[in-house]
Amino acid sequence: MSSEFAAVLFDMDGVTVETADIWRDLEETEILPAAVAGKPPLEEVRALSVTDAYDRLNDLDSVELSVSAEEFDALYDDNAAEVYREQATLLDGYVDLIEALRAEGYATGLVSASRRGWVEMVLDRFDLHELYDVVVSSSDVEGPSKPDPKSYRVAAEKLGVKPEACIVVEDSPHGIDAAVGAGMYCIALRGAGNADNDLSRANRVVMSTPELRAVLAEISVLGDQ
Repeated sequence: MSSEFAAVLFDMDGVTVETADIWRDLEETEILPAAVAGKPPLEEVRALSVTDAYDRLNDLDSVELSVSAEEFDALYDDNAAEVYREQATLLDGYVDLIEALRAEGYATGLVSASRRGWVEMVLDRFDLHELYDVVVSSSDVEGPSKPDPKSYRVAAEKLGVKPEACIVVEDSPHGIDAAVGAGMYCIALRGAGNADNDLSRANRVVMSTPELRAVLAEISVLGDQ
């Protein structure tokens, strides 16, 4: 390990597993139409925890909720098992990348706005438990999840490293805001689920795992790949 960084932290949906577009479709066609009147305000809830998404919608004057918080929660939870146990696919080259980082001496972590049960589905399905030194879900943090920076600060604290010694790989504006707000270096991964999102607050934007590895090599985290 020869860089100024000590840890690399990964978001789950849209980074570790390719589910962002799956959830986006469900929110647009099923979940939000069942929860609010009128056009679904999709971008208002992207990458928020379910609790934070409900609170956000409840605060909007332009939105009239037709379900309780418990019913809104159920709209997501009823789909979660199929999304994570059946439809989700692991990012191409992900395990090799994590193993390369660990071989170089970096701590690795998973930091997600999803609840712990959903995270465990992904860890179990793709046998990822041993790849991380820390896993932080929205269930593990008191208060709001992303874009609040607390979840990333909690991960750094658990690893015993300073926030500025952490690299974060994110895919959403809310996740980027959380990482940058925590004082971490953020690399945004653009894909099908965030093709039109503003990722400009990230330090770098990449389009693929090979490009991500190239950026990590450029900032001396990995050797030339």
